[in-house]
Amino acid sequence: MDIRSLRYFIAVYEERSLSTAAKRCFVAQPSISTTVARLEEDLGTKLFVRHSKGVSPTDSGAQLYPHACKMVNDLSSMRSLFIDSPAPLALSISLAPFLSGALISQVIKTMLDEVSTLTLKLVDESESADLRFTCSRHTTEEDVFYPLWEDDYVIAMPLDHWLTDFPSISIKQIDKQPFISRTPCDILESWNYLMQKQKLTTDVRAQVKTEEYALDLVAAGLGISLIPEHSARGRSDLCLRTLNDVKLKRMVGLAHKKERSFPALLINTILAAKQQLLVNKTPT
Repeated sequence: MDIRSLRYFIAVYEERSLSTAAKRCFVAQPSISTTVARLEEDLGTKLFVRHSKGVSPTDSGAQLYPHACKMVNDLSSMRSLFIDSPAPLALSISLAPFLSGALISQVIKTMLDEVSTLTLKLVDESESADLRFTCSRHTTEEDVFYPLWEDDYVIAMPLDHWLTDFPSISIKQIDKQPFISRTPCDILESWNYLMQKQKLTTDVRAQVKTEEYALDLVAAGLGISLIPEHSARGRSDLCLRTLNDVKLKRMVGLAHKKERSFPALLINTILAAKQQLLVNKTPT
């Protein structure tokens, strides 16, 4: 086992594809496949299950991932100790309006704390940027995507709403309920499809652009809303309920075009930020 094999493992784990991981690592796919197979042999366990759409990590793969990230990050940090005058690094990052500001702030803080020469300019999603905070479904084959956290979608409701009597709710219970809609919303198409499939509707009372506005209107008693669970953490003025017959998720991370390269220290800092989010993860 060596650092290179762990880097390849991390790429496969995050990309869920041997071919995409090979492009990300700038090597041929057989090199990735051979290295992962050798790593599995060294560890005496299966790390991935291969299938027609790519690969899926096994429980062993999921267990190895945070340790691999830490080892790669520790090595890069060790190397940085002997860099006398690291070059200044100025980057722009665009922010999608439908993402949790609290978690993004944690990631940015980790980046600035770990890379002393880094200066960041935060821009709107419509502007050109070096890096993008976005969801995996908004990336293309031309992007490299570093996942940071996963959001489960839940229903947010006022504290006195009748649905709070249920530990979890069915999508059918939402039929004709006063609703706060968000546009843009990264899972809007999936949500509309599910509602139409079951012939359900909502009484849209307001349409807003950000999760914060939606939560404020929910807390004020104007309706319920479909919200990423992370975005509602720390709110004591509303109630969250999971959907027991529908599972909607999103993977949030940083993306950039494959032709754009960055110092290894920055990439490892992004991975360190993910580990810090896992450490800070607490139930609502």
